[in-house]
Amino acid sequence: MTVPHIKHDVEVVLVGDELLRGERRDAHLPYIARACARHGVRVHAAHTVGDDVAKIAEAVRSRLPHTRALVVTGGLGPTDDDTTREGVAEALDAVLEFHEDEWRRIEAFFATRGRTATEANRRQAHFPRGAEIIVNERGTASGFCAAVGDTLVFVLPGPPGELQPMVESFVLARLESLFARPRLRVETFRTIGVGESQLGEAVGADAWRVDAYSISWLPNVAGVDVVLTQKPGADAAQLDVEAARLQARLEEVLGTKLYERGERALAQVAGDLLKARGETLAAAESLTGGTIGRLVTETAGSSEYFRAGVVAYSNESKVDLLGVRGETIEQYGAVSEEACTEMAHGIRRRAKATYGIATTGIAGPGGATPHKPVGLTFIGVAWEGGSQVRRVIYPGDRGAIRDRAAHGALWLLYDHLRRRG
Repeated sequence: MTVPHIKHDVEVVLVGDELLRGERRDAHLPYIARACARHGVRVHAAHTVGDDVAKIAEAVRSRLPHTRALVVTGGLGPTDDDTTREGVAEALDAVLEFHEDEWRRIEAFFATRGRTATEANRRQAHFPRGAEIIVNERGTASGFCAAVGDTLVFVLPGPPGELQPMVESFVLARLESLFARPRLRVETFRTIGVGESQLGEAVGADAWRVDAYSISWLPNVAGVDVVLTQKPGADAAQLDVEAARLQARLEEVLGTKLYERGERALAQVAGDLLKARGETLAAAESLTGGTIGRLVTETAGSSEYFRAGVVAYSNESKVDLLGVRGETIEQYGAVSEEACTEMAHGIRRRAKATYGIATTGIAGPGGATPHKPVGLTFIGVAWEGGSQVRRVIYPGDRGAIRDRAAHGALWLLYDHLRRRG
């Protein structure tokens, strides 16, 4: 008896020599997999291939019989190493055709930015014959979709800020039509300042026993995201009960270190609290070098509550820009609770903000002393009439220490806001 061939839901082909050389980490697979999961669709496999026409063509051609949808990412730019459109066209046995309307869109895109499209950009207006163009509203590299038998092939640009809106506006709608499955409920619990093993032990085995969901643990530089994904056919009432039970246990164990049930970043969660209260924030950064300002202003509308950010890296700038006393630095050092406190109050007063937050520390690899090791950080929050400063030693390399310190300072603000009620 012949066993019927069962195709995968979705497979992904990630294109880029830089991925194979380890020069860049892939940002697409986790996002695509989570987006598909919300729609009851599973990513079964992923493949990485270099910027080579023949290899891209072989990767696409070899997977078509095995999957209902194939998502190809990267390599749609104007340079010689952007060979994805040629590789996919070869796999589809389709010629590339020039689209005048898309070329005019590219020219207009450059014109609105005071630039002129080059001849190299013309290649971005070529698409395989019969393919449907997926317009890129945020860049010049539009994608395309082609049907091969009962398989859909989606080809998307590499920048996440361009790919993700195209997935949300086009790809997911096509997958919904293709599979006609009900959306699955996904619950995300975001935590900070606790490791995966520590979290698992503290919460206890009983709390992790859920029948209606599968559980994923997603560690990141600041903490762990716990993601519950509905199992197909699970009862709605049971979904409510199990999610609420886990949330209650996480709150019991972690307090404000569980800062979100949902998808908001910590900076947005804290910012939304400030906005709701009509309060404002300013940041004084030393070792974090502007990371707090970047995290806060990634949220649209943050100008309503974020007043200013100052990177006061040198001792002189801490004195001149923030009003830290020279005697404080001389007596205690720039990396100290006293200096951090004065930095937070200084930026608060000078920016006329409700709160000031500050970071100072040793990101390494050099600069440590026997009493002040690499990773030593002081994070602080100040308000009219008070302040709170924590001494923390963050693990990791220079980048990880800076990121952890920025998130730590934002959490300190969030914790204070929550405790205020």
